[in-house]
Amino acid sequence: MTRRHRSGFTLVELLVVIAIIGILVGLLLPAVQAAREAARRMSCSNNIRQMGLAVLNYESAYKRLPAGRQGPCSYNPWSVDDEDLNVGRVGVNRYSLFVSVLPQMEQNALYDQIQTQRPFFRSTWDMQGNFTPWRTQIATLRCPSDPGKLNPDANWDFDGTGRVNYAACYGDTVVNVNAAWHPAANRGAFQGRYARRLAELTDGTAYTILLGEIATTPSQNLGTGAGKLRIQGARWEAAGQNNVKFPIGCKRVQLGDRYNPAMVNNGDLWHSQGMRWHDGDYNHGSIQTILPPNSPSCNESLWSWGVSSASSYHGSGAHVVFADNNVRYIPNSVDAGDPSREAPEGIDGVRSNLPSPYGAWGAMGTKDAGDNWDASSIE
Repeated sequence: MTRRHRSGFTLVELLVVIAIIGILVGLLLPAVQAAREAARRMSCSNNIRQMGLAVLNYESAYKRLPAGRQGPCSYNPWSVDDEDLNVGRVGVNRYSLFVSVLPQMEQNALYDQIQTQRPFFRSTWDMQGNFTPWRTQIATLRCPSDPGKLNPDANWDFDGTGRVNYAACYGDTVVNVNAAWHPAANRGAFQGRYARRLAELTDGTAYTILLGEIATTPSQNLGTGAGKLRIQGARWEAAGQNNVKFPIGCKRVQLGDRYNPAMVNNGDLWHSQGMRWHDGDYNHGSIQTILPPNSPSCNESLWSWGVSSASSYHGSGAHVVFADNNVRYIPNSVDAGDPSREAPEGIDGVRSNLPSPYGAWGAMGTKDAGDNWDASSIE
């Protein structure tokens, strides 16, 4: 009688093959993820360059940069105009510079929708009636590396609005950096209510940052409070001037990519940066060149002045675009000077014209302090 022998793999052989495949996948996966992040980072760089170009095109048309925060007061038709036009002052409100440059971004229809609200402008936090412009996510304003996204079903004013990953640079001032009532409230290219000229950037357009990258929290549903939020997108209400007047007090609350629960018990953490593309309030739409990228952001008190750090989900740094539209990737290790030193003053104070104490990073953010930096400081 002839016996038939079946050919095939034994169980051991199959297990060995599966193990080899698993090892290969494990070796290849980081490389694939790195390649994807490199592509996302390049897209992010291109987006901030497009935003820089939009700002410069606006300046070419109007001979001024857009104000960091502008527009008539919400629901107040009597505050549409401001008489102090000789210093470039515009109506006070919360509209970001991105609202101003919508036509330069080929978003004319969206711009017109916003303008038709005159004289009663929609406040930037108003979600009632599902105001379409605030619910619109503009793709160019987003960095693909950021996992946060608009939730179209949300009726609150953070998750339910379009986000932004780029913000105006306010320089290296801390105290009263949010003030919009003085033309020298800060030392950066932008500030609230005042539209600066490129000629005011006497440090040179190639050496002055226009916009910087900011990350957003994945969702407001994460809640607030110690231990819940990453550095990216969240702020610490520091409950006292000394915690932020000398930026080292803000730096100390960092623990890896989180806020240290043991250090923030006397304040609160809250969602802020980048959660509303149209909101030009200092807390929502600014960076300062004080603490290095991916450092904490802190306030003296809720809605007051403080430190707004650049941030990203790239891990090692964040993008900025200079006033000559040159984009650079600034590493977390950038020379940022001494955070224990008090920040320079705005409002033409006694320290308003001193070089930045925050190294090359600080010098990049100032428009006219006469401080220098070179490429070796960011390599």
